Parts: sequence; structure tokens; C-alpha cells
Amino acid sequence: MRLFDAGPQIVQDLKDESEVIAVKEHSRFKVSAVRHPTMGKVVIVEAKHGEGIIVEMEE
Repeated sequence: MRLFDAGPQIVQDLKDESEVIAVKEHSRFKVSAVRHPTMGKVVIVEAKHGEGIIVEMEE
């Protein structure tokens, strides 16, 4: 498993390129579980201002 910070453009690009599996919103952040064509299973934790943390899961 890898964790890395991502700016708003990276977060948006990753979401655009992926199949969204599930989304859960909180008052301060949004968590999206997605399946990316090359990265596989990915979790995106997105702050209200667009920046976030990407969690790349191992298959």
C-alpha cells in the first residue's frame, strides 16, 4: 500500500480516469473508492478545497 499527497488537478484527473465504486461524504472531506485502469484499486480522500491523499491498494 502506498499513500501520497495530491493537488486538486491530480485528484480530478484520477477520478476522471477511474471507475467509481463507492463514495462517502463527510462535512470536512469526501472518500471515493475507485478502480483505475493501471493503478488498480485506489482510495481518494479529498478535502473541500480539492487537495487530497491518494491510497494505492495492492491487488
